[in-house]
Amino acid sequence: MAFSENNFLAALSDWGDRIDNLDNDLLAIAGRLVEEMKTDAPVDTGVLRNSIQATVENNTLSFQMIYYGFFQNYGVAGTEGDARFGVVNEVPSGILPPPLQSNKYQYKERAYGIPAQDFFDFGYLATAIQNEIANRIEL
Repeated sequence: MAFSENNFLAALSDWGDRIDNLDNDLLAIAGRLVEEMKTDAPVDTGVLRNSIQATVENNTLSFQMIYYGFFQNYGVAGTEGDARFGVVNEVPSGILPPPLQSNKYQYKERAYGIPAQDFFDFGYLATAIQNEIANRIEL
């Protein structure tokens, strides 16, 4: 199908409105991603899993969970640099709380740490959101 100038202008006419307010699109995407995170979250009491949520306001999507969820996801090194039978991952910028030193969580006075449980990946979340928004605002 040929894409004439008139077709292009018609398709473009509401494009600015579509990218100006992405809150509904972000809510739909967030719902799916929160469910994925909950499915993959480690469960002892269920408090962590139940705390995972997303908020959307002014075209901004934020994920929240109880604070120790980030420590479980990325792991925490002990004072000996050991995660006790596991790996401690680097924490990407933008994650709150951020590590106090370097780019990994670490105990100040505990020999052994907590291994990373990898129930969400910050890069995957960002890419999934970008791809979904790109698909929704295409002409």
